[in-house]
Amino acid sequence: MKNNNIARLAFILAAMMLFASCGETYMEENQNAYEASDVIPIVLSVSGPSVALQTFVYDLKITYDRAGSTWSWSSADATIQSVSADTKTATVLFDQLPASGKAYIDVTETTSGGKTSAVKSVEIPVEEFCPLDPSGFVGSWSGTDGMDLAGYFFDSQVVISNSTATTVDITGLNFGWMVEVWGESIEDGGTATLIINPDGTCEIEAQWYMQTMYGGDPYDYYIEGSGTWSNCGASPALNISYVVYYDDGYTLPGDWASGYDFFYAIITLDGSKGAAAMKVMQQTPQSIFPPKRKFD
Repeated sequence: MKNNNIARLAFILAAMMLFASCGETYMEENQNAYEASDVIPIVLSVSGPSVALQTFVYDLKITYDRAGSTWSWSSADATIQSVSADTKTATVLFDQLPASGKAYIDVTETTSGGKTSAVKSVEIPVEEFCPLDPSGFVGSWSGTDGMDLAGYFFDSQVVISNSTATTVDITGLNFGWMVEVWGESIEDGGTATLIINPDGTCEIEAQWYMQTMYGGDPYDYYIEGSGTWSNCGASPALNISYVVYYDDGYTLPGDWASGYDFFYAIITLDGSKGAAAMKVMQQTPQSIFPPKRKFD
């Protein structure tokens, strides 16, 4: 009799479990009760440039997914050139320089249920930019060239020539410092290739630069650097930081004067802003520098 009761109880429990399995789970109940109109839309996040250059185009993107949603883009400070098929990416031309220095790109989300979010304004600083073809860099440049220290900057001897679609030849960097401070005569070279990037930057890739004479011996130097250029003022301007070094890796000025890692050329075309380009520097005693070093 006891065994029969146990068997009946097991049968009843099995039937109850079978009945329960035919019903909806908690998740299923909520999913089935879900209506698209229940979604409360909010623009969660947008990716884009931290800074935009005037006249350049950038993409802003929605960085999350919500099935059935679409996004609308607008701006009074820039031009929305196009929007992707899924409306999650806007291609924006920053063709203005806002008075505040910042552009605001507005975006809203509309759900599949027809509800539209509040506007999210994405703030992007805009920097003034005036394009210049590499041919516009050709000419003599005035300003200062040397270490970031009074007494170690010299009048620029830079001349730019031989422009291509992306490069120019720059001659004369470091001439004043090499002769006046380092005490070497320049026998050969002194011209490097300067890459002009369309975004207002420039670079000198590592390359042989010049041969000098010191104590009757020749020394080969290499150069590497980078910088920025501007064409928005009265004259094009260049600000280049660079190093020169031996093939054994000894680098000037950093290995000679601790704490001074770069030479700087702060120069403008045709001299119209050369004097204004010079940095204001604190005079430092020359005794901080060790004697001139050479290696065989």
